[in-house]
Amino acid sequence: MRMLKRAGLNTQYSVLITSKIVVFLFAMLLLFSACEKNIEVDFPPGEQPYVVEGYIENGVVPIVSISRGVSFLKNISNEDFRDLFVTNADVAISIDGGAWIDLDIVDFGGAVIYTNTSISGEVGKKYDLKVEVDGKIFTASTTILPSHPLDSITIKTAPGDKGIKDSLVELTAWFTDPIQKDNFFRMLTRKNSEFFFDVAFNSIYNDLLINGQQTSFTIFGGKQQLQNNDSADFSQYGYFKRGDTVYVKWASIDKAQFDFWDSFESQSGSFGNPFAPTVIINSNVKGEGVLGIWASYGAYIDTVYIPK
Repeated sequence: MRMLKRAGLNTQYSVLITSKIVVFLFAMLLLFSACEKNIEVDFPPGEQPYVVEGYIENGVVPIVSISRGVSFLKNISNEDFRDLFVTNADVAISIDGGAWIDLDIVDFGGAVIYTNTSISGEVGKKYDLKVEVDGKIFTASTTILPSHPLDSITIKTAPGDKGIKDSLVELTAWFTDPIQKDNFFRMLTRKNSEFFFDVAFNSIYNDLLINGQQTSFTIFGGKQQLQNNDSADFSQYGYFKRGDTVYVKWASIDKAQFDFWDSFESQSGSFGNPFAPTVIINSNVKGEGVLGIWASYGAYIDTVYIPK
C-alpha cells in the first residue's frame, strides 16, 4: 500500500512540476514576443577587385576580359553589366620570354575583350600576360600542354520516356590516361549553331585514381541554358537530342588551372547555401586587388553527329 501511495504522490508532483514548466515557457514566449523588433543591417560597400579572365589554346587567338567585382547584394541592370568591363587597361603578351605584344580592345556584343589576331597559340610555348590599369600591374603565366584526345564517344538512348518521347540520348566518353602522373583536363561542349563552347557544372578531371588506365564518363551539355532561365527543364540536363551535332573539346590544363576551376566550381555549387563552407578562389593571376585565371588549353575537338 505504501508503494502505491508513493506512486500517486510522485504522480501529483510530476503533474505540478510539468504545469510550472509550461507556465514558465509560455511567459518566456510572451516576453520575447513583446521584445521582438526588426533589425536592418546596412552593409558597407565592399572592395571591388579587378577580375581577369583570359584564354589561349593551340590554333586560337588569345582572349582576355577585365572587369570589376560587384557587390553580392546589388541588383545588376544591363547598363551596370556593361560598366563592369574595364576599357582603360594596357594588356600585353610575351611568348617564351620575348618582346611584349600589345592586345587590342574589341567590343564584342556588349562585352569588352582584348585580343591580337597575329598571335595563335602553339603547344609547348609559354605565354606571359601583363595587365596595367589604374596604376596597378597584374601578371600571370601559362604554357600550352600537349593534347590527349579521347579514345571514342558512344551514343546510347536515354532511359524511359526521355529516350522514347523526348528523343534524348546519352553521350559517353572513353579515355585512356597517359602513364605520366598528375594529368589534368577540362571538358567543354557546344552544339548545332551555338557559337561559344560552354562547360557543365563540373568540368574538370584529374588522374589521381585512374593514372594510366582507361575510364569512361558522361558528357554533359553546357550549364548556361539552365542559368537565369525560369523555363529551363532540369530533367533533361545531361542529355542531347537526336539530330544534334555536338562538338566536344577535351583540353589538357596545368595544376594551377585545375585548382582555380576546382575552387570556382565548388563556390558556384554552394551559391545560396548559408551552411556551405567558405571557399577561397585559387587565382593564378598575381597582383594586389585582383582575382582571375590566365588559362591555356591543349585542346582536341571531336564532332559527334547524333542520328535522328
